[in-house]
Amino acid sequence: MASGTSKCSAVRDEINAGEDPATKTAFGRGIDCSLGASMQASAMTTAFPFTHCHPRRLRDLLESSAVSRTPHTQLSPHELCELQNTDQASHAAAAHAFLEKRAADTVTVHLDQCRGQPQHYGSGMLYGAQGTNSPPQSYLEKLGINYISAGGAQSPTSGWGSSKAHYDARFMTVVDDWKRMQALNGSFVIKTSDLWGADATQGPNFPFPGDGGNWASYDAFVQQIISDIKKHGMDVSLMTQIELWNEPDLGKVFWARSQDQYLEMYARGSRAFRKAFGPKSDHHLPLVGPSSASPNPNNDWFKKWLSFVRANKDVQPDIYNWHLEGGGTNDPVSSSQAMRDLIRQYGLDIGLGFQTNEYGTREQQRPGYAAWHHARYEKVKFHGMRGNWAGGPALRDNLAGLLIKNPDGSYAETGEAHVWAIYGGLKGSPCVTQEGHALDSYGIASPAKRTASALVGNTGFTGTANVVFKGISALGKGASHLQTEVQVIPYNRGAAVAAPVRVAAQPVNVEQDTASVQINWTNADDAYLVTITAA
Repeated sequence: MASGTSKCSAVRDEINAGEDPATKTAFGRGIDCSLGASMQASAMTTAFPFTHCHPRRLRDLLESSAVSRTPHTQLSPHELCELQNTDQASHAAAAHAFLEKRAADTVTVHLDQCRGQPQHYGSGMLYGAQGTNSPPQSYLEKLGINYISAGGAQSPTSGWGSSKAHYDARFMTVVDDWKRMQALNGSFVIKTSDLWGADATQGPNFPFPGDGGNWASYDAFVQQIISDIKKHGMDVSLMTQIELWNEPDLGKVFWARSQDQYLEMYARGSRAFRKAFGPKSDHHLPLVGPSSASPNPNNDWFKKWLSFVRANKDVQPDIYNWHLEGGGTNDPVSSSQAMRDLIRQYGLDIGLGFQTNEYGTREQQRPGYAAWHHARYEKVKFHGMRGNWAGGPALRDNLAGLLIKNPDGSYAETGEAHVWAIYGGLKGSPCVTQEGHALDSYGIASPAKRTASALVGNTGFTGTANVVFKGISALGKGASHLQTEVQVIPYNRGAAVAAPVRVAAQPVNVEQDTASVQINWTNADDAYLVTITAA
């Protein structure tokens, strides 16, 4: 999600108002309204006159008969915008020229740079479970879920803003979710705004903290959360975290009041929670914030928040958190660098680090993008949580769409679920990897078993993909003959997938301590697992 006040999101909303799904998909891939957009834009405009391509022009290009006869969905929007410099008759030829430049893509796994144990930084999610067994705990274990953010949103009762009894019911859902994560040695983020009842289902007369200058109800609310956390034994240092408010910059959706009122709430809550669970206490529960939907460096709301925190450093979050659900690839690599630069610009401390507790648009929730996002989170080494685009009871079920609930109440796994299971199940030491143009990989090696794997993700590429393994000798002496296996994890249009499919198994030569495996990538929504084993 992105702030409705930003120019970028306004443009995105304009084109997304159209009915052409191809236009929406391409536009969503090309414009990043979230943090890191300015960095991406500068790179794009170096090669493409993207800033001069009006969204209606992009739509015209997508709908033009010449371009429609080319596989234009393989072109990024900035490549399409470049086509505005050609006449209509030349569009098809120009499109094919762009595609030819991208006829191959390469990712590299450095087997001589593999260290430590898997942390699975991309295996968190927003909601996705409820009660003690929906879905069964075995699915959370199999898919490697290690982080959940929840607060009882859209449950049958509202929150504190309606009544204490409604809050109590919501908090018990938090207890259930927390216990499920504890059983997996996972972490949990308590969403206090959902406990208040501000979950996008509240009515127009719903009260917010500090209305009329009265903070008594909010102060009591915070103290009740503190009491309930202690009562249920949830004050586990670092493993339990507290989010002050969800997407307060989305205006009427989650915070239907002024930013000044929000900042007062943010400060009061931060100080009270930190007094109870601060870093010097025996039970340090990190504060997570600001959970911005659109932390763009040019976003006035975000800049005001940074200025406020600079002036009140005792309310700086322990973990800086934002969401990556705008346009573009929603890349944690570029966005975290932009966040790091902003924090330094305002003279603030990094604290315990970063977190994005919502990432990925609905259109990106498919195996190719899932594997790509996992690879990117392995690069930044902080935790990300999958966005959840369901509503009502489904919000707290189906593991944020990784599972399909059958009419009989049983569950089936999507292709994405298999990506998550592979990502969470690969054994060995994670390796340094080098991304391609649209591909990236999570590499892992187990020299004791003389094997290595690459889970390869994709943001929209089709063609020949080269998966290169360098430093083969790190797998052990005499590793000069390799056997390879390639499996595809199909998207299957979001339907159930029984298992990955083996598409190749053959020997591969080692030359100069390097081996390369080729994939004919025909569907960008699929992901691939490449495994090599030394004889």
